[in-house]
Amino acid sequence: MTVPTLYIIQGFLGAGKTTYSKSLADETGAVRLNADEYCEENFSESELADWDRCFSASIDALWLRAEEELKTGNSVVLDFGFWDRTSRDHARVQAERLGVPLVHVFVTAPDEVLKARIARRSGPVAENNLRKFEDLKGFFEPPHEDEEAVVINTSGNVTRT
Repeated sequence: MTVPTLYIIQGFLGAGKTTYSKSLADETGAVRLNADEYCEENFSESELADWDRCFSASIDALWLRAEEELKTGNSVVLDFGFWDRTSRDHARVQAERLGVPLVHVFVTAPDEVLKARIARRSGPVAENNLRKFEDLKGFFEPPHEDEEAVVINTSGNVTRT
């Protein structure tokens, strides 16, 4: 029997996290959980106006689902962005508590590529993200040197940090 694995997908807006997480889930048979999709599926349009609150509630609900899946032997891909060290450390603690390995994947691309991908998206959220790109980038913490991460960049290179 294969030991279930917890995969966390880290990356900034437009990095390709969702595309990568879908591919990883298909390849491994893991359950993919995406906080943005959960928000859009489970909250009303008026609730979505407070995106931070919606996103936070989604993450809480999806962590409960992830725990259930891992306990029943299913691997899980968490496509949350994991913008800060605190969220990644939380994932490590949860994986250790559940007795499953954790694989940290950092999906990245040059800023010009990120901006171009965001610009191709439609709607007010995409427009706001593009307008506030530099401000938002200030909240994003790449993996620290002591974090083991598989790095996926736009040229398709895979490295470990």
